[in-house]
Amino acid sequence: MACAACLLTLGLALPSGATAEEFIPFKSTGISGEKMPKVFFTHDKHVEYAKEDCAACHRDETPEQFLDVAAQPEGKRVKYMHETCTACHIKYNKGPRLTECRSCHSASIAAQQGAAAAK
Repeated sequence: MACAACLLTLGLALPSGATAEEFIPFKSTGISGEKMPKVFFTHDKHVEYAKEDCAACHRDETPEQFLDVAAQPEGKRVKYMHETCTACHIKYNKGPRLTECRSCHSASIAAQQGAAAAK
């Protein structure tokens, strides 16, 4: 709960009116030339699985970013995120694995979210 309060204070929590079923964009740091659709995920479900252990995905000094993506060499950031996300999915026996690309990189979800943002 402390993490949620911190994120709310910093204005970094879910967008207003967000629900557990609402997809929010995965904000990547310094990744260009994306070849797959943008990743959207349900933050509330991830918090539930991690049992509110925000440090599983965020660092105190950069709570708006996913782990240490920016600290990785530019050409290794995507690999780092894939390995980190997949390791957590395996740990909690939830979510897609590295071989299930379109589970996270869903063109239909990205299109829906893009259309909703354009309104």
